[in-house]
Amino acid sequence: MTQKKTIPKGFLKCQFHTHAQGDRLDYISHTPEKLVDEAKKLGYNVLSITSHRTVIFTKELESYAKKKGILLIPGIEFEINGKHILGINIDKKIEKIKTFKELEKYKSTHPNCLIIAPHPFFPGKITLKKELIENVELFDAIEYSFCYTSTKNYNNKAVALAKQKNLPMIATADCHDLKNLDISYSLIKSQKNTDKIIQTIKKSSFHDKRIKLITKPISYFRIIKMIAIVEIKTLMKNLFK
Repeated sequence: MTQKKTIPKGFLKCQFHTHAQGDRLDYISHTPEKLVDEAKKLGYNVLSITSHRTVIFTKELESYAKKKGILLIPGIEFEINGKHILGINIDKKIEKIKTFKELEKYKSTHPNCLIIAPHPFFPGKITLKKELIENVELFDAIEYSFCYTSTKNYNNKAVALAKQKNLPMIATADCHDLKNLDISYSLIKSQKNTDKIIQTIKKSSFHDKRIKLITKPISYFRIIKMIAIVEIKTLMKNLFK
């Protein structure tokens, strides 16, 4: 994987997995506007807010991002059988999807949506694992998660599957804290237009040079700290509802 470097000409700096206030599962301290502000500081061209179980996207927020020079694409991290899935360039109807059959129908009526398998082979009940393998034809890309070290990388199985099925991989930050927004991201060679970006990804292959993953291993300490902060904040949120 490529480490951080200057953005090549013709590429867009993209972040497709982020969370903000309004998330229905995790406690997030920053507002969508603060997320956009931070993305602007870090030189992002494209951003999707993919909060759990809800589409956090409005025309007002889209306009706010546009004034900052950022193309904001509607997103969500929804669930099927308790397994997390990323939807990009979607609408509110996706919140009601509960089965892979319903996802198949949704994709047939929303041909320019992008469905990504996030952290699919990581430990835990929320990751797709075999359900990705059984329904891989419904996925347009597989996530390369930031959450790995130099000695342990659960992305390896995802890489093997993406290579086998010739699917593109998308590096993301799964950002719950603004300090981590730039920890991992993707560069996409495309015009700054939602339809063109989505089609570039959907038509890409595993080795496609139009997608570059900008990511590197992090320490066990940083991973533990990040997970602990999210879990503690979410616990406090649930206790004081």
